[in-house]
Amino acid sequence: MHLIWENLILNLVLLWTGGFKGPDEGTGKYEFQPKVWEAIGVATAASGSTIPSAFGIWPPNPATHKSSYSTEAWSFLTMYLGPILLCQHFRHHWYYAHFIKLVKLLQLCLLFEIATKDVQTICDGLIKWVTDYERYV
Repeated sequence: MHLIWENLILNLVLLWTGGFKGPDEGTGKYEFQPKVWEAIGVATAASGSTIPSAFGIWPPNPATHKSSYSTEAWSFLTMYLGPILLCQHFRHHWYYAHFIKLVKLLQLCLLFEIATKDVQTICDGLIKWVTDYERYV
């Protein structure tokens, strides 16, 4: 799972914030405006004061402290804060919907017991997610 949090999610954030290996957006329009990402970062850090510590660490501001993010912080941001903080901040809704599809697949992966039908759902879902990613980006 470290590959998910410290590679996939970090690379998505870099892509959304214009820091992924320098490509331009092309026709995608998937990057956040800088002020939007700054506001998401501030809201992320502020959320720590209202979330019980039993849920995890106090999340740092990803806009200013991305390098200090641990696997736990990326996981918490993705699974709990991201679906709320990213809602209505992409310029096109399908980028948010695509992110939510990933979150749902990750929720299945993190179940204590995974049914056989869920393994197939995860496999098919990840294939579709990657195919959609390549189409959207």
